[in-house]
Amino acid sequence: MVKHELVQSKGSLARAVLPLVLHLKWGWHRVERAMERGKVPLDEMFERAFSWCISNLPVEPVVLGEKQREVLAIDSSTIARWRAKAGMELLGKGFHHRAGKAIKANIIAAVTTVVFISGVRVGLVRRVRFGDSCEAAVAAVFKDLPKSKNHRLLVVDAGIATHQQFATASDKDALLGRLRINGKLRSAPPPRPEHPGPGRPKKHGEILHPGWDSPEIPPDEEIVAMHLKGELRLRRWQQLHFEDEADTILDVVRIDHPDYDKPLLLGTIARELTTEQIWLGYKHRSPVETNFYVAQDSAGMEMPRAWTENAIKRRISLAMLAGFVLKAIAANCETRNFSISAGKKPRGIFGS
Repeated sequence: MVKHELVQSKGSLARAVLPLVLHLKWGWHRVERAMERGKVPLDEMFERAFSWCISNLPVEPVVLGEKQREVLAIDSSTIARWRAKAGMELLGKGFHHRAGKAIKANIIAAVTTVVFISGVRVGLVRRVRFGDSCEAAVAAVFKDLPKSKNHRLLVVDAGIATHQQFATASDKDALLGRLRINGKLRSAPPPRPEHPGPGRPKKHGEILHPGWDSPEIPPDEEIVAMHLKGELRLRRWQQLHFEDEADTILDVVRIDHPDYDKPLLLGTIARELTTEQIWLGYKHRSPVETNFYVAQDSAGMEMPRAWTENAIKRRISLAMLAGFVLKAIAANCETRNFSISAGKKPRGIFGS
């Protein structure tokens, strides 16, 4: 285990880490039986692992804006089942990048709390949910978000930031997401005259395509800064809405970055955030993707070796739990150089 990354290890790390996380000394098989009997719910396990990280590691929560919003990142992942058989439980259909097509797979969605541990940005997994599609899994995550008294900022990617999702968001759980570049929005309607004529008041103003080369409406705010590779330009439009959701007001920030071939569009209903904070909040979404990679590569999530619904949920969830705990521990570890002497075997990480 070295700083910022995990060493590739053989075997199942979930088996080794789970008893330590739960403070149990029963062994893996008794933990599995307790889960089968429902005495150790998965959500409770994630909360106990989250509390363990808060208590034992130098965790600094990420907060944004005057309301001190906690940052939560939400995303989904498709786990390919190359040996899928007819009748297997909990199988959906999702696009797999390696195969380049939609295949039968286990689809999981996760919500993570973004924190800093020793200066390293880490995502602590709070909930995982499954579904027969990415939309169903994400909807289950939004339905069962962990409870909190604080204001939060839910950061999502383009496939999740739909106008329906913006409409269901609230000021307490505000949504920040990437919009599709070909999206169309509407500006605020003009103010009503003092003596309006007959007919209903207008709900929509001018049409705006923020992803076009020349948007129809000039921005309300524009920031230009120099980047190592060129010019960084941020433009912001206020009080916009989708045509189907006129009551949901959001601000849109367009980011022309030299590293991107196409502009990046961000929309949020947390309108008290500054333009820089909106851009920073979206960059905090990366740990949720890292959690999927660590769980697949280091904790055996990509090959759960389970076929029934309950077994699949347990094995994949435990891989996510073990992955984020190991990632949090690795962030707090010092970098060490291990040298292998001639004729001697290298010592293990936990070896004396």
